[in-house]
Parts: sequence; C-alpha cells; structure tokens
Amino acid sequence: MAERLEAVDWERHGDKAWSKAALLKEYFRRAALWAEAYGCDSHVPFFDIAACVDPDVRADQDVVDDVVAKVSPGGRTVVRIVPYILHWAALGARPDIDLPDPYEPLLLLFERDGGFHTEHGEVNLEYKSVRMAGWRDRAGDPPMVSFADADLDEIDQAGSVAQFGYVIGPET
Repeated sequence: MAERLEAVDWERHGDKAWSKAALLKEYFRRAALWAEAYGCDSHVPFFDIAACVDPDVRADQDVVDDVVAKVSPGGRTVVRIVPYILHWAALGARPDIDLPDPYEPLLLLFERDGGFHTEHGEVNLEYKSVRMAGWRDRAGDPPMVSFADADLDEIDQAGSVAQFGYVIGPET
C-alpha cells in the first residue's frame, strides 16, 4: 500500500474531475456502511475506519511517517487521510468482515489525477465539487458498477461535454 501511494502523481489537472467525483461518492457510500456496521462516531467522511474495526491494529509508525512525507504534494487533506489508508492495509483481509474495501475508491481517485482539497464543507476536485454533508445517507446508494479505466474515462468525457460543451484534456 505504501508503494502504491508513493507512486501517485499528485499534480491535478482537472480533466478527471467527474470520475473522481463518482469515486468520491463511492467512498462516502462505503465509509457510511462501515460507520453504520461498527458504530463509528465520525461526523466527517474521512476517518480512521480501521480504528473502529480493531483499534489495536496500526501500521508501523515509521512507514506512516515516510509515506506521509512523500505524499505531502497532495495537500493537507491527503496527508490527513493517508495514515487511515495505511492503518486499513495493516488490518488486512479478515474473513469476519463482509463489506467492500472502504479506501479503494479513494486510492483510484488519487491514481487518476492526484488529490483534492476540502473547503466550505465540500471536496474540491477542480471543475467539480462534492458536498460532504449527508455522506452517511449514501449507505443506501447503489454501488459503483465499474472501476475500469475505460468506464471512468467515459464519465469524464460525458461530464466535460455537459459542463463545457467539449472534452477537456490535462493541458486545458
């Protein structure tokens, strides 16, 4: 997991804003499922889900510190979230848990076009924002059907055309 996070290009371009919004909403849905199942007391959608499941399992602090230093170009919000992802990875696969990996959508979001930042109760994804309020209400939303690059690219193309009238690229 550390290597995967360290490999992210944290520069944002905006041309993937619509797929990133879809991935973020899927993360909210999954985080809400976990919060509900484990009674996690978090008012914000970005929280340490592993601590709710098993507070005794933590990622090695040296690894956390090293990865956080390397992902800092992603911004303050990313620096705050990355330890949660690493603690989750330390928790590992558990047969007693029958819920989807909560952080996979965020990892894909990062890998598609860097990070994001939060402001005024919203997650800013360049050309698109997603409100954080009501994230727990997403537990009942239908799951995202596909994480395939081609399907995510389609979301971006359709979103770009709807918003700008043409398909934007990273150089736009």
